[in-house]
Amino acid sequence: MAREVTFEFLGQCFTFRSELPEEEIKEVLNYLESKKQEIESYKKVPTYKLAIWLLMQVAYDYIQTKKEKEKLEALLKGQIVKVENFLKNQSSILGCP
Repeated sequence: MAREVTFEFLGQCFTFRSELPEEEIKEVLNYLESKKQEIESYKKVPTYKLAIWLLMQVAYDYIQTKKEKEKLEALLKGQIVKVENFLKNQSSILGCP
């Protein structure tokens, strides 16, 4: 069930409909707020530049996380193959079909 979510960010009020759980929406907003504060700690920038900078930061974080996920998936696949080979080897040693 979609519900309206209203929040203030960068001096603007935004309203949208979402089916995400409230906890996840809060997590996203907290993430954006922490990124905004991180950027503002360097220097004061105009709102539109801050918005673009935030967009770039979020995109960078996404790409880094995606790369990390892909590396972990490859590592797990490699480990699964090793376990499968080990089990095949053990079953043939024990005389199991």
